[in-house]
Amino acid sequence: MTGVLVLLIGALVLITWAEIRGIRKNPRDLDLYSVRDALIEKQGWTTERADAAREEYVRFLLLLQMRPGFMLVPWLDSQGRDDLDQFWHQHILDTAKYSRDCKAVFGRMIHHNPHVVRGSVHEQEAIDKTRQLYVRRFQSGTFGSKPDPADSYSCSSCAAVISDSGHGGHGGSHGDSGGHGSDGGGHGCGGHGCGGHGCGGGGCGGH
Repeated sequence: MTGVLVLLIGALVLITWAEIRGIRKNPRDLDLYSVRDALIEKQGWTTERADAAREEYVRFLLLLQMRPGFMLVPWLDSQGRDDLDQFWHQHILDTAKYSRDCKAVFGRMIHHNPHVVRGSVHEQEAIDKTRQLYVRRFQSGTFGSKPDPADSYSCSSCAAVISDSGHGGHGGSHGDSGGHGSDGGGHGCGGHGCGGHGCGGGGCGGH
């Protein structure tokens, strides 16, 4: 009986601690196959292309979860396509699912912000820092490319303030990783990321 009580108390302590910390789901555990399948059907993507975009999107979410105040900008693939941004856009279009997934992974919505000027110094700095963070976290370049050794060095100025603002609209194109994301274009974290819009007001913590 004593042993059972100890186990119950231990379980309650664990549950309470998890609630205090805030239970966060690993982005890899999200079911993103409906998003992938929609891109295959609507855009005519091959399964291989859609799966590659899904993997990069998961990594994008992992970086956001790891550094929620970081200004991430979605990155392009080796052919200069904004597949990551498009994957993010397709996820957002399913508003109910996107809301649930954001709450599960981040505890709040990640808002898209389209106000970073494309080609600006601000955007380029965000792109460089996103790439550096990616290499240090995953020990590889984006979309399986070889990383630049220089990007493995630490960067003390990579943090950006998050703005939990609203969606902000889709201005411009979803350029390279430009969609809502992290390193390349489209809706990057901060506005027009490397190719388009930013993610989350002041940083990719936005939607």
